[in-house]
Amino acid sequence: MQFPTPTQPPPPFSPVIDPNLMPPQDRTTNERIHALEREVEHLKAQKRPNTAPDEGSSKHRKKSKKPSPYILRLINGLSSKQIEVRKSLMRKIKYELRQLTGRTDKEDTDNDSDNSDTSFHSPRPHLAFDFRANVDDSVNEKVIDRAVHFVWTEQQDPKSKTFSLPHPDVQFTREDLHEFAKTTFRSWKRNYREESNPEVAKKKAASGSKVRQDMRKKELKANRLKAIPQYRKMHKRNPVFILETDWMSDEISGPDTEDEEEKRSHRRRLVQAARLGSHQQDDPVWEKIRPAFQANELIDIKDELDRINAAKKKAKKKQVRASVPRINLGNTHNRPPTGKIWPFMVSQDWYDTHIEGNAELEDEMEFYTNDPTGFGEVS
Repeated sequence: MQFPTPTQPPPPFSPVIDPNLMPPQDRTTNERIHALEREVEHLKAQKRPNTAPDEGSSKHRKKSKKPSPYILRLINGLSSKQIEVRKSLMRKIKYELRQLTGRTDKEDTDNDSDNSDTSFHSPRPHLAFDFRANVDDSVNEKVIDRAVHFVWTEQQDPKSKTFSLPHPDVQFTREDLHEFAKTTFRSWKRNYREESNPEVAKKKAASGSKVRQDMRKKELKANRLKAIPQYRKMHKRNPVFILETDWMSDEISGPDTEDEEEKRSHRRRLVQAARLGSHQQDDPVWEKIRPAFQANELIDIKDELDRINAAKKKAKKKQVRASVPRINLGNTHNRPPTGKIWPFMVSQDWYDTHIEGNAELEDEMEFYTNDPTGFGEVS
């Protein structure tokens, strides 16, 4: 067999070890040591952090933090002097906005009457906010800018004759004043929505009433908890589990109605039952409205806790702040109890009348199987 003739000569033979990698034979020992030292220094330099990075590199460059344009915008972290100046500036901004817009809100006027002598500029034509638009709308910005201008001009220089802030050394910015003015605008806008939309006003009133009721229930629960230790000593049982906030009585100042005559009649009954004197006719009085689901045993336990607390207050030598009278006119509400409940707590008559036969309500009410030891034994 004949092999083809190669067109190119074969490559030259390469040795197993590259001669360039072999140490030269004519190097002295000192040269080799110096070469190794230079290599070590090079490696050390690579491991050292770069203390002077290239100005063009942004990897290690720290971003400069832009200073905040506000000083008194948020109350958190402010000193007592700063808080005092902040309140004063907010009142002055509100006063200027009232002057510009012609608002005569009794609440605002009463709160800020101390500012009436602090403005020395001449009367200004009335402007108007557009409460249908946002605070940043050009119409609203115009009013805000004008009010900020007046306050800033009068109060930025402590040496000025118009300066009237309580602490001249407390600094503030024009941006702070803008935020105060925007806060006032948003508050007035909420009032505008309530005045122009009865549904919004009704929802706000209902929400406020709910908050007040929850606070009163929590206070009632806290007071009854204080009486638990003495109750346990007297009866050798612990009723703490009955003191759920939602199971406390309602305490209302008036009925939920739009009938003004009914409200006045209810108020007269409360005042008469509380035996208020002629100088106490405007004092607050609340009606206690108990949950109708309560069995007699549950009512008796709560009443005794209240008596224990009343006796403790009476025994105290130091003057205790007079509490609002709570009057029981015999009214109840029929809301079912929330959460899982023990059988002894529920009146059988109430259950038969309001729950039994109503599949939805029967499913909502959840009972423990057995009463706690020491409870549910009263017939």
